Amino acid sequence: MKFSVIVPVWNNEKWLDQCFKSILEQTYTNYEVIIVDDMSTDNGMKVIKKYQKLFNNCKVIKNKTRRLNGGSRNVGIAEASGDYVICIDCDDKFTDNKVFEDINNKLNGEDILFLDYIVHTKDYDMTCSQHYNNKYEALRGYTCALWTRCVKRNFLLDNLQKEGTLFEDLGQNYRLIVHCNSFAYLGRATHIWNRLNTNSISNMTQYKFYQFNFCGEIYELIKEMPEGEDKEYLKGKLREYLNSCNQMVKEL
Repeated sequence: MKFSVIVPVWNNEKWLDQCFKSILEQTYTNYEVIIVDDMSTDNGMKVIKKYQKLFNNCKVIKNKTRRLNGGSRNVGIAEASGDYVICIDCDDKFTDNKVFEDINNKLNGEDILFLDYIVHTKDYDMTCSQHYNNKYEALRGYTCALWTRCVKRNFLLDNLQKEGTLFEDLGQNYRLIVHCNSFAYLGRATHIWNRLNTNSISNMTQYKFYQFNFCGEIYELIKEMPEGEDKEYLKGKLREYLNSCNQMVKEL
């Protein structure tokens, strides 16, 4: 099994070394690394070039216009040649050197393999489970982040992320779960989500604003779904997002 490890990068020079080192230390070596730099203005390219020489198979792509995380991941997915895609944000790292090996041993042709992760803060480390028994549970899962799942590349190509926005994972998450034919659960944490990075997009307080961007995406998904509990659930989520948007309009 070949993996494509996609790392979007933007102005996180401080964290790049630990991220790339956690990839380089993997015992399973049938993988390629695709680093997509989104027009960074710091000195991160020096670190990238250092590790480009150390990885056996590495592509470095520099965006000519800002694509944000969703666009940068889409660029990486288009360039990928692996059977499956594993994403990691450039300020995060893998938990240990057996991650790729354990993922390879678990996969049996599923579209999605859900991965646990560790939330790392200055005060505590907390493991978050991604164990779902069916799509009903998966749709209601705690996180939508693409890096919390290993996804078959061909399946992912048909379900890319929305570009030009932040919190780009949400609409894609619903599409992946609704459209997948099969999924599995790894049963252990693979990523350490770094909450010490104050520049992280996920620390932004303007979350509600970006609901304008994915309401239409969720609406189109709902229209194609058969009647049932999953469709009703997404209708409820859409109403929630639309209410937030309406409230912002009232506050103008």
